[in-house]
Formats: sequence, C-alpha cells, structure tokens
Amino acid sequence: MPVSVSEVLGRMRLFDGLTAGELAVAEKLVFVNRAAAGDTVCREGDRSDFLCFVVRGRLDILKAQSSRDGEAVIAHLNPGDSLGEMALVDHQPRSATVRAAEDTTLIVLTRKGFEQLRRREPRAAAVLMENIARLLCDNLRQTSSRLAQFMPPLG
Repeated sequence: MPVSVSEVLGRMRLFDGLTAGELAVAEKLVFVNRAAAGDTVCREGDRSDFLCFVVRGRLDILKAQSSRDGEAVIAHLNPGDSLGEMALVDHQPRSATVRAAEDTTLIVLTRKGFEQLRRREPRAAAVLMENIARLLCDNLRQTSSRLAQFMPPLG
C-alpha cells in the first residue's frame, strides 16, 4: 500500500506536533524531487529558498576548504533528516554543498510554500519554526562540542 506524502511528513522530526489536518495542508505545498547518485542538490554560496526532507537514499554535506582546493564531507543525511533549515530562517546563501551519495528521494518545501502554510495554518508554521529552532540548537551544540576538541586549553 503506497504511503502518502502527509504520512511521510508526519514521520519527519520537523513536523512533530502537527495535526493530521495541518499535515494534509502541508502535503499540498510540497513536491517530491529525485537526485541520482553524484547529483548536486545545492551548492555552497547559492541563493537559498527551499528546505528538503530525505525520504530515501543518502546525501553528503560538503564544505569548501580554504586551506586546500577541495571540499570536506562534514555530514551525511539519511532518511528522516532535513537540509536547508537555515535558508528558511535567515535568507542567506547556502552554507554548504549537498550532493547525493546514492539515488535519493526528497520532499521539498520552498519559501513560497512555507509562506502559504503560514497564511493557511499559522499554528502549523509556528510549530515548524519551533522545530527548526530546536534542530539548529542541537546542531550548534554538536558543532561546539566537536570544535572544543581542537581548541587548546585556556590558561
């Protein structure tokens, strides 16, 4: 039996707390996209106007290295993970490149779609933003812990 997009969204961390009705509205505002292994989903420095949720496959997050002409893989995204949360919040260029490590299926929410969600279901948009804030805080805590491992002690 095929799974609906709203059921998939309901399993995503960023949609925790949305009602079935709110998920049904969100389902109408997203679209499914596919990326073949090796495809670039977005590039560091690109204008950013969408958020993606990994349904199937795996993505690599790459960051340009200023000391070398290359990129370092800084994270992997698996089913249930998302990318582009900062883009929805700060309207800044992409902070990293995202490349499909294997054939990947994504659900995409554009900024325009989010604005429509905000107009149609303000509570759902607020819950989504709160969940984004939690995720960004978690990511910042993890990053600061990793960074501390490379810092010399004070004193």
